[in-house]
Amino acid sequence: MNIKLKRVVRTPQSEEIAIFDTDTRDANEAAVNIGKLEVHYLEDQVVGTLLLWQEFTKGFAVNYPPGSDITMDDVIDQILSEVTEPLGVAGEYGIEVYYPTVSNQGFVSNYAAADDTGGSELDEYAESEGAEYEEEEELVEGEPRDDEFYRRLRERT
Repeated sequence: MNIKLKRVVRTPQSEEIAIFDTDTRDANEAAVNIGKLEVHYLEDQVVGTLLLWQEFTKGFAVNYPPGSDITMDDVIDQILSEVTEPLGVAGEYGIEVYYPTVSNQGFVSNYAAADDTGGSELDEYAESEGAEYEEEEELVEGEPRDDEFYRRLRERT
């Protein structure tokens, strides 16, 4: 598993970071988005929220059963190490970790449309990065996903 963090939004004291597994590809050959991290940098610590998509954690449990060389704690430690190891960043952190389903994750905005089709700059970013978000009105629960990760998951169950 090769974890890659991609900064989505940055302020002087915080960041929103998309998390990808570059070893797993979707139908468009883009790295699969496995979660996101929101961090706030304080003087003496880093605090925030880590969301790992439930679909990823379920597949992880199948692909890396107990006793494997890698655990979910190892994945979380790798993600948080990349955020807290840079010079000038506090090494101590307090991060809440959740495993929501990606189909319940959405993005709502009142940004002005980038063009006449109603898309925004964030829509264009998502398309170029292979990000997996949908506006709240367009969420379709129960619709099957078709990427390598989910195909492997279905093969093992």
